[in-house]
Amino acid sequence: MNQTIKNFWAHRRQNGFVLVEIALVAMLSFYCLDNFVVTAYDTYLCQPAGDFEKKHLLVGQVGFTNNEKPVELHADTARFSAEERFHLQALANIYAIRDKVRALPEVQHAGLMDSYAGMGHYRLCNYCAEADTTRQCGAYEETFLLHEQFFESLGLTPVGGSPSASVLSDECPEDGAVITRSMALALFGTDQAVGRRIVEYDYSDPALAQGRKVVNRYTVAGVVEDFRFRPNERYSYILLVPRTALASTNAKMLIRLRPEADAKAFAISLNQPDKQLLLSAGNYVLALAHTYQDYAKQAMSQNVSVELSVIGTFIALLLLNVIIGTLGTFWLQIRKRTEDIGIMRSFGAKRRHIFGMLWSEAALLTFIAAVIGQVIWLQFAINTGLADGFTMSGTGKETDWVNTFWLHYLIVCVIQYALLLAIVTLGMVVPTFLAMYKRPVEALHHE
Repeated sequence: MNQTIKNFWAHRRQNGFVLVEIALVAMLSFYCLDNFVVTAYDTYLCQPAGDFEKKHLLVGQVGFTNNEKPVELHADTARFSAEERFHLQALANIYAIRDKVRALPEVQHAGLMDSYAGMGHYRLCNYCAEADTTRQCGAYEETFLLHEQFFESLGLTPVGGSPSASVLSDECPEDGAVITRSMALALFGTDQAVGRRIVEYDYSDPALAQGRKVVNRYTVAGVVEDFRFRPNERYSYILLVPRTALASTNAKMLIRLRPEADAKAFAISLNQPDKQLLLSAGNYVLALAHTYQDYAKQAMSQNVSVELSVIGTFIALLLLNVIIGTLGTFWLQIRKRTEDIGIMRSFGAKRRHIFGMLWSEAALLTFIAAVIGQVIWLQFAINTGLADGFTMSGTGKETDWVNTFWLHYLIVCVIQYALLLAIVTLGMVVPTFLAMYKRPVEALHHE
């Protein structure tokens, strides 16, 4: 180690350019690398505790057909306009299809919704506990329809002390909301939060001490176990708000099958023309059905592939710049040290010892440069508030692989250093081996 430090210091001028370049890359690439690693981990490796079972879950789309079927209007709708009556009958047809799906022997629960739960259709809001405004978090807000077996169909499990899934699906009050265990712990310090009050405040004015603009107030009607809300996240704080009716006739359906049913086979059968004809009402039909897992993969590929490709491309360009820069710089360095290598070879030094000496210098250089870049980025993170939240984004969402900034930071630092060291090693291999495999006589005459 002492010899490595001496050699490094002896060639400090030659190492200076590479040191500055790697330090700049370490600083600029840290945030991109962090997002890339976290997104890849949460998407492909992490399975959240308490996540709902998806093996027997399907999603469906209720669609409008152009089969020119006459729409029958009920007698009690005569007082409405033609447009209003058409809308009411459309809703009646949609609910009739839902009833037909529920009657199928393979179906355990089924319900309508405005968007596919757990597919990233969300509104990100800020919340605090009404009794203690110092407790706050950012959370996803999603709606669910009452009397549509939402919690049973999705398979969410209420925590102890919370009403059952069927009660939450049918009896959630108008000003009520159902939250996840993580959100309850963040706001109240306990998952026994039924009856407590939550305040939603304006994101543009996040200061809790003064001037907060209140948007909504909710009473906690129930607490459920954590679940994955988006395919590319582990889980987050989630708040579910009840609705009494569909927002539009573009309805989705969530279908939970009985344990003995085959989800893939059932989805294929629902898409057959004869089954679609059976599951139709008026001008509406259950037009398309997927297993939840297949649909989640599609949603994940749309949401994640773009993010990973953009971040990955940027990182690849930075890494290419480092590879080219280090290759050129080490080529010049090794050319200047070829005579020294020849002398060591003439005295019997083995190639692996020479390579180990040069590599240890490169590893020390990379370590110093990486630490400089990481410390500079850390100052930026602290000064801009990125280090204050649970995650790099500072939103207070538990979407990262660890919940503390510092452990997260240190892990990514190690990953970044290993990556930079691999690139530097790649940049020095070719010129080093070319110099080592010269005959000592040629190396000693090298200019």
